[in-house]
This record gives sequence, structure tokens and C-alpha cells, in this order.
Amino acid sequence: MHDPDLYCKTMHELNYVIIYDIFNPPVASRVFAYSNLAAYETLSKEGKHYASLEGKIKDLKNIPSPAKPEQVDFPFASIIAMTKVGKTFTFSEARMDALIDSIKTLAKNTNMTTEMFDSSVSYGNRVADSILAWSKKDNYGKTRGSKFTVTGLDGHWSPTPPGYFDAVEPKWQTIRTLALDSANVFSINPPPTFSKDSTSEFYKMAKQVYDTVNALSDAQKWQANFWDCNGFKMHQEGHVMFATKAMTPPGHWMEIIGTISKNEHADWYQTVFNYTGPSIAMFDGFIACWYYKYYYDMIRPETYINLYIDPNWKPFLQTPPFPEYISGHSVISSAAAQFLKRVYGDKMSFIDSSERDWGIKDRTFTSLSQCSWDVSLSRFYGGIHYYKAIVEGRNEGTKIGDLVMDKLMASKKEVAKTN
Repeated sequence: MHDPDLYCKTMHELNYVIIYDIFNPPVASRVFAYSNLAAYETLSKEGKHYASLEGKIKDLKNIPSPAKPEQVDFPFASIIAMTKVGKTFTFSEARMDALIDSIKTLAKNTNMTTEMFDSSVSYGNRVADSILAWSKKDNYGKTRGSKFTVTGLDGHWSPTPPGYFDAVEPKWQTIRTLALDSANVFSINPPPTFSKDSTSEFYKMAKQVYDTVNALSDAQKWQANFWDCNGFKMHQEGHVMFATKAMTPPGHWMEIIGTISKNEHADWYQTVFNYTGPSIAMFDGFIACWYYKYYYDMIRPETYINLYIDPNWKPFLQTPPFPEYISGHSVISSAAAQFLKRVYGDKMSFIDSSERDWGIKDRTFTSLSQCSWDVSLSRFYGGIHYYKAIVEGRNEGTKIGDLVMDKLMASKKEVAKTN
């Protein structure tokens, strides 16, 4: 019951429920953050491995403690808490019920007493209920149905083909952060001033995207496709339009974290720690990124190039439906990678096989820095971001990853190896 592979497999199943339910990347990050926090807080009340994050995570307080700790199997209780939060936040209730039932059956098939089984389930559910009550105050409900007004002004965002969807989550920057004091606590360098002049910095920035995409190698196309992570990708064949599903960017990192945890032989407690820190960092990363996206409301390369360089040009990847500056995948990937670097050090070899279900071959990395830079460059190769947007996104994400480790995860009693 304490095999950490069970936690990894369960997080994998939750990831695939999110894919099936077609959650956008920021919303997916919310599911992962609260679910993993529920597991973390359950384990913290055992008092052996790390302390509660109450007082360190914004507004988190009054997490219940078990009346009789000796009657609780804390790893089992933690996965009960995690899956209950995951079930509440997703739509596929039957699929989550089946997952929870399979975990309970596995526990019953061990030497666990009926008393410990019942106490563990009860305690896990109590922690989950506490996390769920706290989550309801994060402003998520108030942001549902929000619409973004397209200004129509030069240099500002407008919907892109083929779907011409409304801007995604225009009020996400108002969601309560977890570790960050505010969405804009870390400043970024602004984009260049908009200009149509072919001698301007803005034009040259767009032309760089245009020239790069027009000369992509097969290796660069593979890289772009590997990190596309477009959860709802539109396809058009003649007059027929249809969509396909895929992992979100935070979902892709959940798979990477599982791989690294297994490679590093992390026990149950370390595995939950490995998931929780990056989940917090990515959740806050999206809030910070969305603040700047809607603050600058910046035109996508596709739109600029079609208007001022080549009306027939298309990016290699499908442009996501929200403003350009800064790159979200760069922010959250750098945040997750930076946290993991602080746990294990940068130099580690691992194979990312998480895109096999979409027919994309594995990629091998020798360091977390190499992996996160691979992500960022993929957005430039895909033609969906300017180079400056990925650099600024990486800088923002690195700061967030460090803050999460410094401000929150100092509560870990078994000190992780740091570099």
C-alpha cells in the first residue's frame, strides 16, 4: 500500500481524466495543485516528514488532525484525500469513483485492519473536505463565464484561426495565489513598442519567427510537436472541422515528475513532495503569466505576420486562444524544473515517454535545465511565440520555482538534497 508507484499511477489517471474532460491549462493546474496539497497536508499531520503549510500557503488554516494518529495509515489516507479533491474538481465522476474503489480494494487486500482502513478513509476525507472548503474562496467561481473584449487596436490581441475562439480565462490573474504575495510580485521586461515599420524592433521580432518557422528542420518539428500540449486542437478538412484532445502543459509535467520520482527511487513521502511543489509553482505561474498576458494584450505572431509580412503564412503549431506575452508553457515549465532542480540538482538523465499515446517518439534529457529550455524553444519553433516572450517566461518561472522552495518547502523535515 505504501508503494510510491501507486501515487504516480493515480496521478497519471487523474491527468487522463483532465484530458478527457477537456480542461484548459490554468484550470488543470488548479486541479493538480489542490489535489496534491490535500495529500501533502494529510501526510504532514503524521508529524514525521514535513510540517503543515498552514501559514505559508495563502489563507490555508485549520487542517484537521486525526483523533487517533496510531489508527491512521497516512499514505493511504493521503491518496484518499488527493482523489476526493480530484473527483470534486473534475466531471468524470464514474471514472474517478472506479479509481477510488480500486485503491480501497488494494488497501483491503493488505494486512490493514478494518479499524485502520475506516479511520484512514475517514481522515483522508476530512482533510479533503477542509481543502475543498478553502478552495471555494479562491475567486474561481466568480471568474466563470468571464469574457474578454477585443479592442481592435493595432498591436493588440485578436482571435486566431482556425477556431477564432474567445480569449481563454481573461480573469485568471484574479485567482488567489498560493505562494506568491500577488500575481505581479515578479516584474518582467516589457515587450518592444508595437510598430509596423520594417526597421523596428517589433517587426524584426516577428520576422525572426517567420524566418525560423519557414526553415524548420525535422528535429525542430519533432520538438515543437512534443511540447504542443494543446488540449483542444481544431482540425479542418475541407468543410469539416473537428477537435482532438491532448495533455495540458501542467499535465505533461505531472508525467515527468512521475518518471523522475521513479528514477530517483523516491519513497511515498518524497514522491508526494515532488508533485506538490511543482503543482503549487505551476498554479501560481499561470496566475502570474495571465496577469502579464492580459496587461499587455499583445498581438500573436500569426496575426502580425499575416497583416504585415505574409497574408498566407501559418505557424507550425496552432496558436492558443489568448494574448501572447509572455509564454505560459515557458513560465510553468521553468517553475516546475527549478523546483525539481532544488530537490535533486540539475544534472539527471531521464526519458520523457509521455507523448507515446499521441504517436510522438520519446525525448531524452541530461538535465532539467535542458528539458525546460527544450519546452521554451518549442514555442518559438511552433511559431506561436516571439523569442523574447519565451526568455521572459523562463525568467519569471525560475523565480517562482525558487520562491516555492524557499518560502514553502522549508517545512520539509527530511531535508532534500539541494544544489
